[in-house]
Amino acid sequence: MMMIPAASYADTGAQKPCVFHEHRPVSVSPYRIEERVGRTSFRVLRGAEVYVQAEPGLTAEWLRLKMTRHLAEKHPSMPDCALDVASVRVEVESAGAGFKVRIIAPDTATGEEVLRRARLLVA
Repeated sequence: MMMIPAASYADTGAQKPCVFHEHRPVSVSPYRIEERVGRTSFRVLRGAEVYVQAEPGLTAEWLRLKMTRHLAEKHPSMPDCALDVASVRVEVESAGAGFKVRIIAPDTATGEEVLRRARLLVA
């Protein structure tokens, strides 16, 4: 029987990478919603739609879980991760040979920052 020191399981303080470094996006587009003011409606930016290519064993549910966990952990030292913008939420759905990940911000200014960071992932 091989003994493994307990220290090998200790938290090393190493930062986990942005989840998009593990599941690389292949394209990014603006996510817009329609808002109504009286009888007028207009489209406003609310974040980004990131297309992640399918991988063996990866499901929309598993990807959603990983994204949700990443959001819950809060990584303030990742200034370029699209998920590390305050108050965003994530939706994941199957989309052909991959997954559509919507990163949804509460307002236009935050949506612009999400889109900026998401575009860096495919640049």
